[in-house]
Amino acid sequence: MTATAAAIVLALILYRVRRFARADTSVSDLNAVHAAASQQEMLNRWRARAAFTISWADGTRGDWDLHLRPVLAREFEQVTKVRAHRNHIQYEAAGEMLFGPSLWQWVDASQGARDRRDEPGPGRGVLAEILARLERA
Repeated sequence: MTATAAAIVLALILYRVRRFARADTSVSDLNAVHAAASQQEMLNRWRARAAFTISWADGTRGDWDLHLRPVLAREFEQVTKVRAHRNHIQYEAAGEMLFGPSLWQWVDASQGARDRRDEPGPGRGVLAEILARLERA
C-alpha cells in the first residue's frame, strides 16, 4: 500500500471516529436535555399538587379536615418526632406548645368534626402561620 493510500484510509478512519464521537456526544446531550425536562416536569407537577392542596384552605371545614389536616398532622409528627398513637398526652402538649390552642385545633388529627363540615375553614392565613411555625420548629 502506498503512502497516499494509507493516508486516505487513516483520514477515513479518523473521520468516522470523529463522527461517531459527535453522535455519541449528541446522544449524551439529548439525554441531559431529557433529564432536565423530566426534572422540570416533576417540579411543575409538584407545584400543581401544592397549589391544589393549598386551595383547600379557602374551602369549608370539611375540606380542611379531609385534605389539609392529615398532611399538617403528618408534618407535625415528622418535625417533632412525637407520635399521636404512642403518647397522646405528649402529642397534645407538643402541639399546643408549638402552635398555641387557636392554631393547634387546625392541625390536631383528632379534631376533625363531621357534624360541622359545612362551616367555613380557617383560610390561607391560618395555613401560612401553621407552615411558618412548622418551618421554625
